[in-house]
Amino acid sequence: MRIPRILLLLVVLSLTGTMLVACGSEQDEEPAEPSVATLEGEGFTVAMPGTPKREVITAQTSAGPVPITAYIAERGSDGFSLSVLTVPKGVKSDLDEAVKGAAASVKGTLQNTRQATYQGFPARDARITNARDPNGNAGTVFARVIAAKGRIFQLQFVVGEANVRTPPTAYTEFISSLKIA
Repeated sequence: MRIPRILLLLVVLSLTGTMLVACGSEQDEEPAEPSVATLEGEGFTVAMPGTPKREVITAQTSAGPVPITAYIAERGSDGFSLSVLTVPKGVKSDLDEAVKGAAASVKGTLQNTRQATYQGFPARDARITNARDPNGNAGTVFARVIAAKGRIFQLQFVVGEANVRTPPTAYTEFISSLKIA
């Protein structure tokens, strides 16, 4: 089963929309040798398969509209997404609410969430099962959300099965390839 891009976009928008709170609060066959390229963004690099598509989307937050730059790629039935946004002045991020909102937006179940750090920055890792796109297709979302240098980095990996328990190697390689400058 191919994971529709809309599921990745739903996760991107929901992570952002719920993580920013007001001032004062916190079926294709996989290729034998997949092509992976290093994407160089503003203040970061990350390895993603193929040629990721860049999209700028706007999320409505408690602080008003916030532009998000998202990079989305697919490989077989897996979906990869990295999104970056600048946190508006006077706003704090809530990484725990971000992963809860992501699960709710895709009508999935938040199975695991844990506090982490990445390159010294606060982060949350999450696994969302039975995530649904608007067509009812189910998948598992593995996500890492990082607050770093006034920005939020969101890495999402979607697998076309409803309840994958262990992150695939491709997810681990993807999130560990992020370098924040």
